[in-house]
Amino acid sequence: MRYWASAIIGLSLVVFCQTASAADQLEQLLLSNPWCTFKYNKVTGYSNETKVEFFSNGTYATGRRSEGYSSGKGGTLGSQSDNRSYGRWKVVDGVLYIAEQGGGPKPVNTKVTRNNRGAPIIIADGVEYYRCK
Repeated sequence: MRYWASAIIGLSLVVFCQTASAADQLEQLLLSNPWCTFKYNKVTGYSNETKVEFFSNGTYATGRRSEGYSSGKGGTLGSQSDNRSYGRWKVVDGVLYIAEQGGGPKPVNTKVTRNNRGAPIIIADGVEYYRCK
């Protein structure tokens, strides 16, 4: 928030402020930190973690890691995979657009909320992302 004028009226202080637009706020939030999501399937024992990092030059990188381990009568099975993808992003009129490798920009249904500790959570097309540690 940028303060641009203030005045004392009677006994109260009135502050006029210029706030960043919703588009600017979303853009700054995306750039502020890498964003992660984590899923674990108790039935299969497999987990999936995704990390997305947005860069000020309009590009982003996504890293995905899947791993699992199970054992039973047939023996033990463990697996792990890692992959990365890249693309372009932009925020227009408060809407996030993502262009994956070789594709055109597509809007992402984005909502920003907060967890019980006040940290921002980004819900993008129904998937919750939190600030990576």
